[in-house]
Amino acid sequence: MKHGDPVPGSSMGFYASQIRGKPTFPDASSGGMRTMTVQDLDALQAHLQAWDRLGRDAPQRLATLLPSWADACFRHGPEPKERWLCVFAYAGDRLVGVLPLIIGAHPVLGLSRPVLRTCDRHVTIENVALAPDQAVAALQALLAEVRRAVPNHVGIDLMSLRAESPVLRAVQDGAEGYIIHRGSRSLKSYLDVRGDYESYLSTIRQMRSNIRRYRRRLDSRGNVTVEIRRGPSAREEFLDEFLELEASGWKGRGGTAILQNANSRAYYKTLVKNFAAGGDLEWYAIRVDGRLVAARLGIRCGNALMLPKIAFDEDFADCRPGTLLTAEVIKDAFARPEIEEINHMSSAEAHRFWHMPQDEYTTLHLVRDTAVPVLFQLSRVALRSYYRDRVRPRIPQAVTEAQRRFQRRGGRRPRRAADGRFASPREPGHDENQ
Repeated sequence: MKHGDPVPGSSMGFYASQIRGKPTFPDASSGGMRTMTVQDLDALQAHLQAWDRLGRDAPQRLATLLPSWADACFRHGPEPKERWLCVFAYAGDRLVGVLPLIIGAHPVLGLSRPVLRTCDRHVTIENVALAPDQAVAALQALLAEVRRAVPNHVGIDLMSLRAESPVLRAVQDGAEGYIIHRGSRSLKSYLDVRGDYESYLSTIRQMRSNIRRYRRRLDSRGNVTVEIRRGPSAREEFLDEFLELEASGWKGRGGTAILQNANSRAYYKTLVKNFAAGGDLEWYAIRVDGRLVAARLGIRCGNALMLPKIAFDEDFADCRPGTLLTAEVIKDAFARPEIEEINHMSSAEAHRFWHMPQDEYTTLHLVRDTAVPVLFQLSRVALRSYYRDRVRPRIPQAVTEAQRRFQRRGGRRPRRAADGRFASPREPGHDENQ
């Protein structure tokens, strides 16, 4: 894979050069499993190339497994008073496991008995990388190292593990020193883009006619241009324009736009710089007479393209610019033999109009098998599971709808058309704007 030049002054320029350069491994024994804990950014450099390779070869095909993503997590992911650590497991000279963790306070016991988690405050998709052929031994070694490095922790939350994750197979027979509690499950959309775009589109004929209609509407508003930037042309400078577009809509009105939170803005600036430096950043955009009306962030990981963010101009909502941009992304992905899957990192109502399948992501709670963790942590996660599985399904639909209306009060709902109409089931509205 071709990489771009490191960005001068970027937080990841150094990392990208280390990943591309000559491997620099720690001193390794001739065999056996070795582990080590790193708690500062400079000490990570010796592991970067091996970590990057392990993440790209992982069956989950997730960019969150890469050190470029972990760097943003370490810099901006912990809450105040939290800290991070990263545990590595080597079989000889070969890196076979990486476990990035954030150390957070237990809600009752505080930081004296912390809970560790694998994801930061911004993105809750797994970032544990294990070599599939060494998954069991590597995970056990990593957990043993965590117990040594943070002996007072009450548990570890392994967040949003994809169905293909080696972690799920590694814990089938348990994890020494821990009680395993299966937590929440979520579904996220993806699309296999091997094959032909026109053949795929023929299976969703209503969407084909909708795309043509929306495009005619957009053409009537001015000169329409579509931009696809990747490689050297995909630079971090476009992020500012993207963030302004996101903040112009319902997220800005609701106070949840990235621009409105200094930590979120720093997180995504670092993330975009990191992947631009490694040549894995992609941007998709639609303009009308030069005005940006829809934009999408893409991040490449091996043969997969992740799509974590989209934004659109609500003044053009009747033209469905988000849907049109999604069509351009899908069409482009089908035309690229190096891309086999696009992953939206979310599950939105609009995805069903594209007939996108969904993959299951599962959170595992590993609770220390001793008295205090069982009393304070296992009971806590079990109670949350009871509410999710038993109580919430019995809440009347009317109550749920009232809560949703309350949450979307004051303009928090995106405008789906210029005249304020809601889209019908046969005419999808805005694309997901996660």
